[in-house]
Amino acid sequence: MKKSILILILIISMSLIGCSSGKIEETPETIAEEKANDEVETKDEEIPINPEDIMPEITILEPDSIGTVYMEATYTNNSKYPITGYSADILLKDQNDTTYLSTYDTVMPGETSPKFESFGPETQDPDDYEILTLEITARTEDGNDLYIEYDFKLNEATWWEAD
Repeated sequence: MKKSILILILIISMSLIGCSSGKIEETPETIAEEKANDEVETKDEEIPINPEDIMPEITILEPDSIGTVYMEATYTNNSKYPITGYSADILLKDQNDTTYLSTYDTVMPGETSPKFESFGPETQDPDDYEILTLEITARTEDGNDLYIEYDFKLNEATWWEAD
């Protein structure tokens, strides 16, 4: 009886090990590698949407009743593509922390986005925040999604199109 239980435990252990080995193939490294293979660097081509055409207009708000400072933003879509996703990573210099201004409302060319907000610098000083990155999802003429990532520290952009 003890021998059959040990054999059963061994069989179950081996099957679990076998199942988990299939999942190892989809590690973050392999996903990033696949994504990198699809990306197009900006050095040889013009950026489909220039970051200056969609920069956010940020307003720092007065602290709320418990003293939390927020900032709100909008952007005007001056590109030829409808934008379906917009996310900016913002460094709050006074707190040495990162916050995110994001909206996933569709903004057609020529339109201004609805207001979206996030935490702001406690000092309420516009010099105490810095836009680090901007990630955009847009819709191309043929209906595909266009993903663009801007890194303002490196002054680089990458983009790729997905069916």
